[in-house]
Amino acid sequence: MIIDVNAWTGPWPALVNVPYDVASVRSSLHAYGVERIFMAPLAAAWSANPHLCNRVVFEAADAYADIIPVPVIDPTLPTWPAELEKAAGHRTVRMIKLMPSYGRYGLDAVDELFEEAARANLVVTVQIRINDPRRHHPLAMVPDVPAGDVAEAAKRHPNLKLVMGGASAATLREFAAQVRDLPDLYADTSQVDGVDSVKMLVDAGIGGKLLFGSHAPVFMPAAAMARVLNDLPDDAAVGIMKDNAAGLLRA
Repeated sequence: MIIDVNAWTGPWPALVNVPYDVASVRSSLHAYGVERIFMAPLAAAWSANPHLCNRVVFEAADAYADIIPVPVIDPTLPTWPAELEKAAGHRTVRMIKLMPSYGRYGLDAVDELFEEAARANLVVTVQIRINDPRRHHPLAMVPDVPAGDVAEAAKRHPNLKLVMGGASAATLREFAAQVRDLPDLYADTSQVDGVDSVKMLVDAGIGGKLLFGSHAPVFMPAAAMARVLNDLPDDAAVGIMKDNAAGLLRA
């Protein structure tokens, strides 16, 4: 079984002739053996109220047993406690997602939400990036969330399970010691590009903290698979593709 902790559904400006509806994304991942899909609403990035976008992934979970919704929570909105309560009370939700760069807030403003998520036993993914800043339209430049801010949040909230979502290979190499040493800090592989990049992170001692993420439909699932399977021995690959996420997310 392969578990994908970072899949999406919905429109994105750079997607051209790539189907992004729930059924199409699910089919594209099934073709490569993914059996558990943690899916977030991509439209939430550009929405003034990301909470309104969560309905699509809740409905996807109702339609397909292998899709687990990952609602996006915006702590700057007064409705975030109700949205978090809805997530915590859903029968399948294991993880929520924050998009600080798109919501224009810092993680120092999220401590109350982090505490509530920890009490609800929800994993929190902080999306470092959705697309390489070099590919952004010049009128829509969105900086990466500083990975150091995520590490500091993990230190402040030792009872919270945090995931760096979409961090680059260079960023994870820089923060490998923090990911390794902070017991509840993890990272996904969705944007770990480059030859041997995942292998270098495993060699840096964080193989047990890496979670497979496809970033579909923004990225091709085949590329996400190849960066893990081509360069690692079977035991390390199985850990990243399944075991680490299964332990963290009870999937």
